[in-house]
Amino acid sequence: MKKYVVKRVLSLIPVLIIVSVVIFCLIHLTPGDPARTMLGDQASEIEVENLRESMGLNDPIVVQYVHWVGGIFHGDFGTSIFMDEPMYKIILDHIGPTISLTIYALLISLIIAMPCGIIAARKRGKSQDQVISVFSMVGISVPSFLLGMLLIILFSVRMKILPSAGYKAIVDNGFLKHIEYLTLPAISLGLMQAALITRMTRSSVLEVLGSDYIKMAKAKGVKDKVILIKHALRNALLPIITVIGQSFIALLSGATVVETVFNIPGIGQLVVNSVLRRDYEVIQAVVLVIALGNVVVNLIVDLLYGLADPRISLE
Repeated sequence: MKKYVVKRVLSLIPVLIIVSVVIFCLIHLTPGDPARTMLGDQASEIEVENLRESMGLNDPIVVQYVHWVGGIFHGDFGTSIFMDEPMYKIILDHIGPTISLTIYALLISLIIAMPCGIIAARKRGKSQDQVISVFSMVGISVPSFLLGMLLIILFSVRMKILPSAGYKAIVDNGFLKHIEYLTLPAISLGLMQAALITRMTRSSVLEVLGSDYIKMAKAKGVKDKVILIKHALRNALLPIITVIGQSFIALLSGATVVETVFNIPGIGQLVVNSVLRRDYEVIQAVVLVIALGNVVVNLIVDLLYGLADPRISLE
């Protein structure tokens, strides 16, 4: 397994290089001038040009890329143009809320999806299966921002049970208060992924239940619950693990809209504000960190394959 991990880590290098080139080119080819945004419309062209020169924006794009990548190899992700702070500090300040929201949303997804998927597979064609299928279609169809607004109206405005927006850190306010403020955004973010995991769990368990060894177990008189939990679910885990890993990545990437709706100071809100201000350094660093996170999650999923199924060799 160690050799496999080393190989996968080494394979990250060309992937991240390609991602960095794409990110850098897309951002710098996007219309907008950070210098003009900083100085405002009243500034003269000379002032804007002087600021662009001091920021290195007049250098050829290849030179700017080399400077940026060279800084990364030395642990320097750059400095925010507008916040005037090093990028590692900005990312550390904003990544906590996003990770908390993502993990909470994934837990909600799994708590809903796993039982629903198993029940739908066990009751195939019956009313329970049809109800769960309708839930899955609704969950996939409703956008997270719309669901978030509906939850705010219901639970915050009318019932006054949960806060409508904001964020409370665990260190300053305790775990319960932290969860209280994250519940609505986590539900609005996690229901779509719950629907996807439900459908994958149902189809995967159904496929295993149709196997010959399951039929043999039933013929021997093994109880349905034992067949479902001990045999069917265990052998159906591989595609379920895959969709869970993809869901985590989707939640991490999709937190942008939900963080904006619920005013959570996470990575998503940071990216939105940086795009509006044309803060190149922030956008580049954050997108690169998210890309790295995606690759790491995929590596963890591959390692879980080996734990879930001993027949898979990680060499």
